[in-house]
Amino acid sequence: MELPEYIEGIPTEKKKSRERRSLIEHYYESLWKELQQENGTNGIFNAFLGVTVIIKKGESDKKTINRASADWKSTYAVKHLKQVVTFACGKEDAPVYVGAKAGTQKKNGYKNMAILFHEFVHPKMEHLNFMVKLTIGIKSDGKHVQYCVNKIETQNNKPIVSSDYPS
Repeated sequence: MELPEYIEGIPTEKKKSRERRSLIEHYYESLWKELQQENGTNGIFNAFLGVTVIIKKGESDKKTINRASADWKSTYAVKHLKQVVTFACGKEDAPVYVGAKAGTQKKNGYKNMAILFHEFVHPKMEHLNFMVKLTIGIKSDGKHVQYCVNKIETQNNKPIVSSDYPS
């Protein structure tokens, strides 16, 4: 099956990363406006963690723009970020919480990171079946901030599990 040139307005050709970068910037701007109109905040509730994940201008978009523009599937995930944040879960045999890495994660004030996954499934279009990783930074005040979302390659699908967050 041949991949279409565009999927939902997203160029699929590898060398079109500049176009995808521009689209991602636009998606974030639209999402911020939409969230403000819906609930007056920049948050999306994640049922798995039981927290509102903040989509923070200049923080959530920065890392994602660089990572997600490299692949059309990652750009697709950004376009569907509300769905990704809402339904992302942990994965069996993978810790949900990890320490923040030195560099940008620490610079942004994250103490820990939550690593969740969301699987896109489409019954008729095989190219729309893939998994993305959602990285959420957790600040010392307990705020959860969307840090990055990008497509991942999977060797075998592990079942999704419940949260291991300490009560």
